[in-house]
Formats: sequence, structure tokens, C-alpha cells
Amino acid sequence: MTLFLTVLVGIVAFVFIYVLARDRTVRNLKRFFIRVAELVNVPDDSPPSYVLETLRKTITNLEDELTMAQKSRENTMTLLDNIVDPILFVDGSTGEILFANTAAQRISRPMVATKKIYEALEDYYLIEMFDETVRSWQVQEGNVIMYDDGRKRYYSCKMIPVLLPKGEKRVVILFHDMTKEYELNEMRREFVSNVSHELRTPLTSIHGYAETLLSDPEMDPDTRNRFLTIIENESARMSRLINDLLDLERLESGEARFDFQEVDLCATVKYVISIVEPLSNDYGVKVSFDCRDVTITGDQDRLVQMLLNLVDNAIKYTSLKEMGEKRVEISISKVDSYAVIRVTDTGPGMPQEALNRIFDRFYRVDKGRSRKMGGSGLGLSIVKTIVDRHNGEISVESELGVGTTFMVKLPVRRVENNEDV
Repeated sequence: MTLFLTVLVGIVAFVFIYVLARDRTVRNLKRFFIRVAELVNVPDDSPPSYVLETLRKTITNLEDELTMAQKSRENTMTLLDNIVDPILFVDGSTGEILFANTAAQRISRPMVATKKIYEALEDYYLIEMFDETVRSWQVQEGNVIMYDDGRKRYYSCKMIPVLLPKGEKRVVILFHDMTKEYELNEMRREFVSNVSHELRTPLTSIHGYAETLLSDPEMDPDTRNRFLTIIENESARMSRLINDLLDLERLESGEARFDFQEVDLCATVKYVISIVEPLSNDYGVKVSFDCRDVTITGDQDRLVQMLLNLVDNAIKYTSLKEMGEKRVEISISKVDSYAVIRVTDTGPGMPQEALNRIFDRFYRVDKGRSRKMGGSGLGLSIVKTIVDRHNGEISVESELGVGTTFMVKLPVRRVENNEDV
């Protein structure tokens, strides 16, 4: 009996505890569903199944929005990475770089992200600009020189402080590559300097000799004639320079009209040789010619101008050679769809460092000798421009004491329509 009562009491206690626990669970579940109903914005007396279904849809929508936000962020990062100018985002409080696009990584130390700005950028001026931006919380601007793959480049830099909605400080650093502008300005300055120098020299001679003639009316005829000859030569030199400058400007601007027709290159070279024959005889330079009967579509007059410049230069500079055979060889052949023109001389040659600048305006390997030969320093620039207008290529090989070869490749047929024809 005692055992029975004990078991009965145990069962009653278990049932009582179970009921209490179940009731607590029910209350907790009820509070849970009420809270979920509030979160998903449905009435709190809605059936649990409706609340759960609404919750599922809300979670699905949030997942879709999160995926879209992640995709948008990736797209933004891709766009920033493909901007050619360097961009950095820096924590304004710690100086830690949070983002650097590909262009920024090229001008900074490796693994720039997560580094402090003073660890990534070696330019002291940039660090000072950043400190001033953070201190004053004002936009800072300046120009800096950086190196991209070992090449010196000029950048304008702007640092923009940004305060995010939650109070976080960021500094956006924007670089703009000004290298081309700097190089163009340098070319303009060099061009003005060269033109001024080229004009000043003959003008000084003309003025000096004219002044001497005027101040000495009793000058003997031979001296007077010699002075007048110098004045005439210097005037002709100035005229050539001005004409070459105008011609080059018209060629480069596209103002010069090209009349593209069928041109027999062999006949053209023979014509050029007939022009330079008196010069080659005077200088003791032998000119030989080898042609494979090539016809191209080109401008006859401009091709004569191009060949005349190359052959005339070759003869004049070969004549300066003190020892050895003085010879200029011209050859024309057809390789695939190109006509290949080679002008080879046995002159003094050029150093390798000069070959990269040989087509620049006013560039001279030996300034003294060039002026002595009466050149304007623009001939090879004109040659290259004519070759470019024919969609061709020009190259040069040279060795000191051995000679120089200019090679021109011109397409036999022009495949596109040309507005300047």
C-alpha cells in the first residue's frame, strides 16, 4: 500500500511538473510568435502558420537584397579597379588604407591594402598632404612625381575628407596622370627654344655682315662678294627652315592634301637619283640602285620628297667619312603586301642612343656637322610623317664607323577610305 501511494504521488508530481513546463512552453511560444509578428509587421493574433510563412518570405527577400547589395559592391569595386587613375580610400582616424585600385597599387608598395598610408606611399609630400587633410578636414591639392614600372610620371593629387553617416572618417585620395600634358609642354618649350636658336644663328650672321657692308663703303669687291654670298646662303637657310616648318605643320595637321594614285617606285627612285647625281659627283659618293619593279598606291610628289630627304642625307653624311669607300645603296623589293625601301650608306654611322630620337624635330646627332651641311633638322620628321600618312613604317639601324640603313615599309594597296585623299 505504501509502495502504491509512493508511486501514485510520483506520477501526480510528474504530471504536475509536465503541465507546468508545458504551460511555460506555450507561453514562451506565444510570446515568440507575437514578437515575430511585430518584426514581420502582421497582427499579433495571426495564426502561427501565417506568421511563419510571412517570416520565411521576409528572410528570402532579405537574402535577395543582400545578394544584390553584394553584387553591386563587387561591380563598384570592379569599376574602381578599371579606372586608369589611382584611387585610394583611407581611414581618417587610423591612416589605414581600406581600398586601392589597380592603378594605385602600381605606384605604391606591394600589398597596399590594410597598410598605413605612410607605409604604402614613399612620397613625403603626400604624407604631409594627408596629415593636413585630417587636421583641417579640408580638401588638399598638389602635384607629385611617382614611378610606374620604373617610369617617371607626373600626377595631380586631390585628397577629399568624407564624414560617413555613422561618424566614421574617410579620406578619398585621387590621382590624375598629367604625364602627357607635362611632356607636351616640354616639347613646346623645346620646340620654341629650337626654332628661336635656328633662326637666331642665320639672323645674327645676316645682321653682322650687312652692318659691316654698310659701315665700309670702300670695301674691296672680293670681300664684299664674299659677305653678300654669306648673306644669301643664310637667307636661303632661313627660307628652308620656315618652309620645312610650314610643310611639317600642314602634314601633321592633315591640312596637306594627298593625291593617292598608282606609283611606280622604281621610276620614282630613278628620278630622285637624277636629282642628287650632281651632288653625289661633287662629294665623291657612289650611288647604286636595285629595284624589283614594285607599284604602290601613294602620293607621287610626297614619295619623291621622302626619298629625296633620305638619299640626300645619306650622300651628305657619307661624304664626311674620312677613310674607306663612300657608297649609298638604294633597294626596293616586295615582301608580302608591302613595298620595302632600303637606303644604306657607308657613312660615319650613329650611336645607339641617338636612334630613338632621330625622327624628332630639330634633333641632330652632330649639331656642328648638320649645320655645316645646311640642314634644318626637320627632314626626318617630315619623312616619318609622310610614311605615317601612307600607313607605313620606318625604322633605322646604324653602327658607328660602319654606316646607316633606313628601311621604309609601305602597303602596296590602301585598304581604307581616306578623308584626306
